[in-house]
Amino acid sequence: MKLAVPIEDLIIGIICGLLLIGYTERYFSLKLNNTVYVIAFIVYCIFIVLDIMYEFSDLTTHFGFIVFSILHNLADLVLSLAFISHFSGWNMPYITGLIVPYLQNEAFLFGAGIYLIAANVIWLVIYPFTY
Repeated sequence: MKLAVPIEDLIIGIICGLLLIGYTERYFSLKLNNTVYVIAFIVYCIFIVLDIMYEFSDLTTHFGFIVFSILHNLADLVLSLAFISHFSGWNMPYITGLIVPYLQNEAFLFGAGIYLIAANVIWLVIYPFTY
């Protein structure tokens, strides 16, 4: 269920994390139109869903790797949906009410960007050792 390479979702996750860090203007400034962030996170959600489907279709790797990969993807999916709701104003049940209020804090946006970068870099380093 991958389009080009097995790590495409990780690369997009790192890019989305860099977009968030640029949005906070803490290390560099990258304030873009909210539509750009919505599109970036929608694309990321699509690749997350493809990765989850791929994990279920290819059960040849270690069981722990598959479980942690799915948990990581679910966490990224919820976070991405929250950012879509935040930047677009769309109301999503549970996500808009529970997570989006935290996104008003710039420190949380920065931390989420760091999480996206760090977690996806870790999976990028681990991935070659799974086969």
